[in-house]
Formats: sequence, C-alpha cells, structure tokens
Amino acid sequence: MFGSRNEVRNIFSPIVRNMAGYPGGCPGANMPFRRGMESPLRFTIFWLVLGTVGFGAPFLVIRHQMLRNVTDPPPP
Repeated sequence: MFGSRNEVRNIFSPIVRNMAGYPGGCPGANMPFRRGMESPLRFTIFWLVLGTVGFGAPFLVIRHQMLRNVTDPPPP
C-alpha cells in the first residue's frame, strides 16, 4: 500500500530531524524574548508586568462589565 517501510522512513526522517529547531544545548536560546534572559532584573520586571497584566485583565473586564449601567429606559 505505502511501499516498503524504509521508503516511508526515508521520506519522513528529514522532516522529523528538522523539527528540533536549534541543535545547540544552550537553555533559553530559542526563546522569543532572549534579550530579556541576559539580564535577570529585566527578566524579572518583564515577567511581573506581563504576568500581572495577563492575570488581572479578566478580572478588570468583569469588574467593568458589572459596574457599567446597562438599564434601558422603560418603553413609552
């Protein structure tokens, strides 16, 4: 049906091998905010700010929705 097992393995082995990204063993080398990893203080500040905003945003949205005036005027 698909041919021999070796043919299938030869087709898909380069795909699997290239999925690893960076072959080096340096932790944090493939992170999108790598510049922030070089300075521990900068990383901590960014982590706190983004974590606070990301965690607190849903609560602020719910608070805003609960405090706004949604009462419609009565029909005439």
